[in-house]
Amino acid sequence: MKSDLDRLMHERGLDAIVVMGPAPENHALHYLTGGAKITEGIVVKRRGEPAILVCGPMEREEAAKSGLQTATYNEFDLPRLIRETGSYFEARVRMLAAIFERRAITGTVSFYGLGDPGQSFVMLNRLSELCPDLTVTGEAETTIFDEAYATKDADELAAIRSVAERTNAVMAETAAFLKGHPTQDEQLVKEDGNPLTVGDVKRFVRLRLLEHDLEEAEGMIFAIGRDAGVPHSRGEGSDILRLGQSIIFDLFPCELGGGYFHDMTRTFCLGYAPPEVQEAYDQVMHVFRAVMEKLKVGEKAATYQELACKLFEEWGHQTPRSHPGTENGYVHSLGHGLGLEIHARPRLSAISQDTIQPGQVFTVEPGLYYPDRGFGVRIEDTVYVGENGDIHSLTPFPKDLVLPVQE
Repeated sequence: MKSDLDRLMHERGLDAIVVMGPAPENHALHYLTGGAKITEGIVVKRRGEPAILVCGPMEREEAAKSGLQTATYNEFDLPRLIRETGSYFEARVRMLAAIFERRAITGTVSFYGLGDPGQSFVMLNRLSELCPDLTVTGEAETTIFDEAYATKDADELAAIRSVAERTNAVMAETAAFLKGHPTQDEQLVKEDGNPLTVGDVKRFVRLRLLEHDLEEAEGMIFAIGRDAGVPHSRGEGSDILRLGQSIIFDLFPCELGGGYFHDMTRTFCLGYAPPEVQEAYDQVMHVFRAVMEKLKVGEKAATYQELACKLFEEWGHQTPRSHPGTENGYVHSLGHGLGLEIHARPRLSAISQDTIQPGQVFTVEPGLYYPDRGFGVRIEDTVYVGENGDIHSLTPFPKDLVLPVQE
């Protein structure tokens, strides 16, 4: 949580942290500013003190909505520095040095955010020259933000709950859209008699997301038949929706304009399910329920991937444990944390070092995949761990395999 930042900075020996760069998809900047609607910015936080947000003067009103102390580039003489140096890049580095001087920041400073890697390398080296009292650094593995993100405070959970409710509504509207089409020759058809396609469904979903103030920042998966057998196949727009074929619908939108995510997957068969798809579905549901029943605070997250592998292997399916690198059977890890990023901690994988803790939000998503047999099955809920250790699903949409259609 944000309240952990000072403790984490102390544990990692950081005297200050800096987050900078363009705002879109800049998760750390969004985190510290509460999603302030700015184009770019610089947040500087000295350990034990409130953060300050520095931005362009045209965005000072939006920056103020963050609740942070704010300043503009003009207050650190950026226009003058540009005139004197003739270089916007050099002027920005000198402005950053001026921010550190005015805030009396020395010691070890770690940098985060977004930017061109080469330019960032040059910038940080130049900053070290201008500020000899600073030790400029960064983090390569689990960053301070990765650790803080892993548990959610009340405001974050409220945002995630809202996105979850709206995502579930879009899933329900999509199911109703599919059920509202008549069938002809074992396929869904539109009013003009032409087949309904994956592309038609995706256009419908995008419109419904916008109506609910959501966006598909990371895309969506609506894959039928063989494509459903490849976990991250997005689905071909021209594919026709045929009865009896498995459809994996993985919907993971975020707040419109960027923000918190929800992630859910349902598998549908239109009209009826072939026996082998039904069998695979029943096994996936068995694993899903078994994991949900055993989730417990303090348990290693890797435990649940091991449980999923054990159960699937008992039915004769290959898994990453029995057949590393397999592309048939159960082929991935069991779940992942999410929030401002669609994939975050905790990770429910075999090599995860995470443990289940109150405040975490993560997915549970077992699946079976057989592309050469023309099907795939996945079920995914996003869950939240309450303060008392209770597990709450944020994904109440039904998990029925067969979606009834019109005759």
